[in-house]
Amino acid sequence: MRRKDKEVTSRDWMFEVLDRGVWMELAMADKEGRPYIVPLNYGFKDDFIIVHGAKDGKKIDTIRENNMVAFNVTIDTEVVRNEEDPSEFSMKYRSVSGLGTASFIEDIEEKREALKILMEHYRGPKEPMTEGILKATAVIKISITELTGKINYYPKP
Repeated sequence: MRRKDKEVTSRDWMFEVLDRGVWMELAMADKEGRPYIVPLNYGFKDDFIIVHGAKDGKKIDTIRENNMVAFNVTIDTEVVRNEEDPSEFSMKYRSVSGLGTASFIEDIEEKREALKILMEHYRGPKEPMTEGILKATAVIKISITELTGKINYYPKP
């Protein structure tokens, strides 16, 4: 990271941001290198993130073509400006960005456990999950290969 003054290396801090995040942006690129980004609900554990969706669509096709992904979660955002000087404009935030490799979970019981992780993130009910719903849902596990924390206008932890 170029701006070391904004970098946060504490894994606990990064997990707190991930825990408080409401959604993540998932960035992908197809086999021709065309970028695609989509906001998603997510759940996470120590070294992976779980996302889900329909079994068909651009996200699914793109991940099948190229399973390398990037993601970002940002919390506590606020515009910071000086009404007298438009050049003094910034954002207040806490964020975590990362890289990973995406894989599809196909086993029904593994899907069930992965979706429980996602539902736990939103403090929602984890059951019932019928076999029909599980078969109709794509569940994607993103194995995290890199995490970076960044902060602006908040005290560093």
